[in-house]
Amino acid sequence: MKKLTLKTLVCTLCASLALVGGLVLTGCSGTNPEEAIRQYITADFDEIKNLDDATMEELAEELGDTGLEAYGIETTDLLATMLDGFDYSIESVTVDGDAAVATVSVTAKSMGELMNMDTDAMTEALMEDLTSGALDANDGDAINAWAGEYVMNLVDAIEPSEKTVTLTFVNGDDGWELDESSNSEIEQIFI
Repeated sequence: MKKLTLKTLVCTLCASLALVGGLVLTGCSGTNPEEAIRQYITADFDEIKNLDDATMEELAEELGDTGLEAYGIETTDLLATMLDGFDYSIESVTVDGDAAVATVSVTAKSMGELMNMDTDAMTEALMEDLTSGALDANDGDAINAWAGEYVMNLVDAIEPSEKTVTLTFVNGDDGWELDESSNSEIEQIFI
């Protein structure tokens, strides 16, 4: 197996996870701006924190073909493993006219850790299995499945870490909405 294939797998994984951030956070309104923003964050982050199987399936369908299936990785399994340990707390909300800033402490797995994984260790483990006969060097599907399992084990082993994100809101025609510049803050939760 070439290292390029592994890097492609990891990049695809990260790209898929970045989409998750883009699917959350929709507009909110209310008479008390601070409370409306807190409800907005709570509704959307609780949706991530409490993902049920039906929502997981729907999210996997929206992501479409991630290319991970060739490695035996189901998108729903990946999402469940990635979101294991997700939590958050709203630290503060400051409203100034039609603008607001919310500081949220988030505990989540960082898929960026996969970019730093030891590919030499993976290659060594693969070579051991090939040499021992546990894997057939001519069976590309088996090697892909082995790589998928290896990467899923790495994702499972990632310890959630705490990050602080700053989200900017604007009060528009439809109420309080997340400023587009904050989308990258949400993506950084997982990457």
